[in-house]
Amino acid sequence: MLGPSFDVRSILARKCQGVARDGATVYSGVVMPDFILHQYAGSPFSEKVRLLMGYLDLPSQQVEIPVIMPRPQLMPLTGGYRRTPVLQRGREMYCDTALIAKILIAQGEGQALLPQAQRAVIETVAYWADTFLFRVVVAVAFQPKALSGNPLFESDAEAAAFMADRAEFSKGSTALQMDLAVALSHFDLWLHQMNSQLGAQAFLFGQAPTLADFSVYHCLWFIAERPALVADLAVFPEVMRWFAQMTAFGHGRVQPMGAEDALQLAASEPFLAKQKVLSPSVSVCPIDYGLQPVTGALVEAEHVPDAYSVLRDEPGLGEVLVHFPRLGFRCVDL
Repeated sequence: MLGPSFDVRSILARKCQGVARDGATVYSGVVMPDFILHQYAGSPFSEKVRLLMGYLDLPSQQVEIPVIMPRPQLMPLTGGYRRTPVLQRGREMYCDTALIAKILIAQGEGQALLPQAQRAVIETVAYWADTFLFRVVVAVAFQPKALSGNPLFESDAEAAAFMADRAEFSKGSTALQMDLAVALSHFDLWLHQMNSQLGAQAFLFGQAPTLADFSVYHCLWFIAERPALVADLAVFPEVMRWFAQMTAFGHGRVQPMGAEDALQLAASEPFLAKQKVLSPSVSVCPIDYGLQPVTGALVEAEHVPDAYSVLRDEPGLGEVLVHFPRLGFRCVDL
């Protein structure tokens, strides 16, 4: 059993670093992985996807995007969608980690992460972690004592710019707001419950990880990245044992990619499948925060079921297909 002195930072430092191997596709004579992840290092939802790709041993290229707007090379691909990360495959974009995870699980033969007998409850816990628990950890992670040494910011000016950017991002919504005292109370209660449950099993749903583990992990990772908050986690030994197991999955086989290269790939690649137009003009956006809409034609894409797929015509790129999950998003005719 791990004691209170368990070093969370050493767990994160041991994360695997990979290089591309077999399993890639060939584009213009250059070996390239199927997936391109648009992300930034400090993004918790990006960490969820990075870790999932490591577990599934999927090769990828990663485009490091700016932490705050503007993101001039990404917006043409998404049509204005601002959440991080975005997964690209040729000229098709996958938004929100709920949908991205399902795409990766299907590609990486990771069906064991969503066992049919428990699928509904696992997806419910994953959604809870990605929404309510994330709201809790945002309040905890940005409390005054945690701002010192925050890896996202090298100066007070950077911190102020980030806060201003996220205020604009959340305009029209209070979904991410939570009083710190309320957040701390919920976080402490949940950690005690999780620590007790993990004393009897290796992962949240038994002896093997599921999608729920990855959604919960990125929330704790967001806290563990704050030096001032590490001690608050270290007093939960079973949680830290689980955290170490999850961290050990690493990030898989990764190569960096330039943003302009990703744009060129989007302009050159064919669609993965034919589409059937369902509505000529729609608007799709999240229902909680980041309410910037994406507009275009709603199409049926058989290779991405249970999704809103929006076909856009982007100057300089041509047609781009942007996929969103149905859960947590709304689609309206224009």
